[in-house]
Amino acid sequence: MLMLREANLRDVEKEYAFMAALPADENGFTNPWHGVTRGAFADTALGDMIAWSRGERLPEGYVPETFYFLWDGEEIVGQFRLRHWLCDSLREGAGHVGYSIAPAYRRRGYATQGLRLLLRIAHGVVPEEEIYLRVNRDNPASLRVMLRCGGVIHHEDEEKIYVRIPLMKTMDTIMARHSYRGKYLSEPVPREHLTKIMEAGLAAPSGCNKQTTSLIAVDDPQVLERLHAVIDPPIGTTAPAMICVLTKRIIAYRDRCYSVQDYAAAIQNMLLAIVALGYESCWIEGHITDEDRIGRKMADILGVPQDMELVCFLPVGRAAEAVKAPVKKPFDQRAWYNGYAGGEA
Repeated sequence: MLMLREANLRDVEKEYAFMAALPADENGFTNPWHGVTRGAFADTALGDMIAWSRGERLPEGYVPETFYFLWDGEEIVGQFRLRHWLCDSLREGAGHVGYSIAPAYRRRGYATQGLRLLLRIAHGVVPEEEIYLRVNRDNPASLRVMLRCGGVIHHEDEEKIYVRIPLMKTMDTIMARHSYRGKYLSEPVPREHLTKIMEAGLAAPSGCNKQTTSLIAVDDPQVLERLHAVIDPPIGTTAPAMICVLTKRIIAYRDRCYSVQDYAAAIQNMLLAIVALGYESCWIEGHITDEDRIGRKMADILGVPQDMELVCFLPVGRAAEAVKAPVKKPFDQRAWYNGYAGGEA
């Protein structure tokens, strides 16, 4: 399973071995920690990587930058760096992304796969509408990687080629969303991302604007443990966060209540926002709304009033396994123009 994992203290031994083997400068990818001792790497270099991703301890003129290691199973095969936004020097120079693949793993597709993974993360981080990259003219292999990932050559000079990759658009996000029931990485979901996801949910349409849907994000490990203790059989247990969906049955028009439509629209918005930010999830509703009333047990843990129901929860996190797309029927078996054309019902 191929994944990007942020620089962290837990993996220091393999991270150090990878960084120590990288040249100080190769094809424009600089490694300021080349040649440092293992002790210096653990005490200073790795701390800098983690701090820079938070916008802390930045050298003058730097922007926040997250360091990711590309893992294939138990081995690090590459490193990718994502700068969170562009200053003038980056806009005219290195851009958002830098990456390097270990020599032993080159020409095996790792750069392309790693860049595609990074682009999904970038969608939730980078404010610009496209990713800026730069490549040496004498590095055609890296240029091919960028073009395979949707890049277009923007301009060139005597030494460099400058590439732009548009970030995921709405239709791309819709087509990329699939229900994910696998394991999650332990990497925390920042609260600003959870807020964005919930904002997307609350922006959904609501019947007669009764706004019957409310949301609770849970990222406290102890609270998550209590919630998962009542979810039987277990599902989504490794996700570092979840969003619980609450509904209140309010008559919207005459004797009609649209609370189901309201929360369904909110859930779909949130699922798309989750994918747009580089995470995965699954709509878990029937599992907790059966006769065993798991949703009510969860609601009681969270202090939800009795006149509100907890009808769904969405695990949120980065996938630790491959995301599998289900087989869909062909378009022309389910959609037509100007009349039904699907044969016998």
